[in-house]
Amino acid sequence: MASIARSDLQALGSSVTTTFSITDVTHLSSYNWIEAAEPTIAVPGSPPLWTPPKTPKKIPQDSGFVYISQNAARHPDSPLEPLFRSLFHTNPTFDISSVDVITDRNNIRKLLYFVNPKLDKYGAEPFAIKAEVVGKTIIFSREEAATYEIIQPNEFRGFGHNFEKLYTSTEIAGSTGHHRVISYSFGGLKFVVRHETDGYVKTLPSPDDRPRQTQDEAILSRMMDTLSVSPTTVGHVITGSKLSMCHVGKEVPIESTLEIKTRAMTRRLEIADVAAQLWVSQTPRLARAYHNKGTFQKPQVEDITAEVKAWESDHEEDLKRLGGLIQKIVSIARECAGSVAIKYDVSRDQLQIEKTAAAPTLPEDLYSRWDNTGTNTTQPARNGHERITDTHSSRPKRLDDVPFSKVIQIGVDKGFRHIFRNMPENLADYQELCRSMKRLGTDVLQGRQIRSLMSDMRLGKDDYDPEERRTFSMKSIARDSAFRLLYLFLDGAVSDRNMAYEATLFVVSHARIFKHKTRKMVLEAFNAQFVASDKQRRILDQWQTKWDSSHWSNDLDVTTDECESDFSFDSFNSF
Repeated sequence: MASIARSDLQALGSSVTTTFSITDVTHLSSYNWIEAAEPTIAVPGSPPLWTPPKTPKKIPQDSGFVYISQNAARHPDSPLEPLFRSLFHTNPTFDISSVDVITDRNNIRKLLYFVNPKLDKYGAEPFAIKAEVVGKTIIFSREEAATYEIIQPNEFRGFGHNFEKLYTSTEIAGSTGHHRVISYSFGGLKFVVRHETDGYVKTLPSPDDRPRQTQDEAILSRMMDTLSVSPTTVGHVITGSKLSMCHVGKEVPIESTLEIKTRAMTRRLEIADVAAQLWVSQTPRLARAYHNKGTFQKPQVEDITAEVKAWESDHEEDLKRLGGLIQKIVSIARECAGSVAIKYDVSRDQLQIEKTAAAPTLPEDLYSRWDNTGTNTTQPARNGHERITDTHSSRPKRLDDVPFSKVIQIGVDKGFRHIFRNMPENLADYQELCRSMKRLGTDVLQGRQIRSLMSDMRLGKDDYDPEERRTFSMKSIARDSAFRLLYLFLDGAVSDRNMAYEATLFVVSHARIFKHKTRKMVLEAFNAQFVASDKQRRILDQWQTKWDSSHWSNDLDVTTDECESDFSFDSFNSF
């Protein structure tokens, strides 16, 4: 749809006539993730309380399981849903239709680093952001290659996580992280921004500023004491959602919130190193903790409001360009009236904005908040196409109303591999096809996820049994699974980029199993949903070049020797 080069940013910035400052900052809601068998949040929750030891402490280095994006890790079906549930629980009459942009802090930081890569200590890196248009509102969804990591004992990643555990006290039983939702104005747009908060400090002396326990909190505390949390008992189950919610905690004002950073004594942390992050979330307090080989002195908490304001003034041109860039993205997305993907191409040093057919970002009931009816059945679907529903079923009233319904029927009757034979080589058509399958309630996956699909595709290598001396139909299973893989990609149901890449590579590198159309469309679906690493892109491009220069580009099964990929498909067992 559009490309935005860094050279375009000067003109975009000059178009911003409003202030480059953040104004009208308002706390909206907050919540904690709770360790439970099902996704469960506590609203309003509470950040951990800053309770540093009085003497120096030796802390072990970080290791084990660490979240990168906890919302996506705990609730992959709808990582943004907790934002809206906490918001409407705290502010039931909030006018969501008045908001221009809803996003995580991380997305704004990525766009800011595109505007000025020098603000990111790691330099320019590829990234992707999904955007969905609802009314006039643009919802940005954070995209990460992985939602968590496991730090091995022999890897040094600093002391930050263990420091927070020792220097703060959790006030919500079973909490694994606190998130806050704020609103403000910037660049002529109204934002709602979610971010994680490390802790808070008490600003007023009080014998006990904890509120009286609610019934939910009392139940939650007792269950955590016996290590048997049950979200169906503790939380209020939300109709049409896999998320549970309980009313636990207390509201903590923005003025008390705290960011914690750890560094070695020899590497002083400057305000400029963290100002962009604190500016986006308007976090006013910072604890800079320094260590000598893991031994920390007691750090001081600083009010850095004035320093962040000074940074904002010093970076006026960058922030004007950021405002102009976001305005441009919003304008393009609104023209699309559906879903778009925003990708940063490092090699070209530009943003690519592409129309996509991503799955809905939110559960169905939340979309009605934009029209304030709560029961709307005729609002435009999130992909820009009319949604035909009635009060009893979300299925279409007439099969002929659904695009590609005849092709879908062929796939259901004969096997999904036949869809490749009957569809044009156009990804937009496949996106429309997948939307139609969802409307028809077609059970494409039949309970399979990417791991089982990878196993099924591998069966295509074992097409001939030397003992039975006959050919099995294993290729058919593999080819059906290749379509299911494409469907998973276009549905946005795969979050692990590396696993998605390995599955794609297996398809594109096995010409004896998969026909040209299959290889081409699976590759395009992967490219539409993921930002490959430079190495991954180079390898995939090599395979595409081989297709273009060989007889593999026809639609017949080839008889040449199988072409193995540079990676072993058996490596999937190690995930």
